[in-house]
Amino acid sequence: MKAFTPKTLFVALAAAAGLAACSPTTTADSPAASARAAENLLMDRHDSVMAQTGHLFELRQQIAAAKPAGAVPYAHGLQAAENAMMAWMHGYHAPDTVTTPAPARLAYIQQQQAKLQAVEKQMHGTIDSAAALLKQAPGTPAPATK
Repeated sequence: MKAFTPKTLFVALAAAAGLAACSPTTTADSPAASARAAENLLMDRHDSVMAQTGHLFELRQQIAAAKPAGAVPYAHGLQAAENAMMAWMHGYHAPDTVTTPAPARLAYIQQQQAKLQAVEKQMHGTIDSAAALLKQAPGTPAPATK
């Protein structure tokens, strides 16, 4: 049996490292890696926004129970924010990583990031305004903050 000498072992390791460095799938700035990273950020934002949908429901229930004057637009706003989130989720279709080129995937993900950011802004705005309404209404418990 032949043993590796330090020189042959060094050459073998250098060759393996050179091949790994040339691989397009291992470079952090490749289009595929950028698309994957962008999609991960999008899903993180989705999870964050989804966590707020329960708060929308709670505020709608509190408004319905308290019946403060002028509450209808606030209740409608809360429902519209929830509907916007549901519409985004139903409209989002993760691009196929096999058939869709990485630059096209990245462009789609960036477009979806902008749409979800608008949904998030709408949701936070309606939550804040509904919470303010409930704080002003006499005899209503303060809304839970998340």
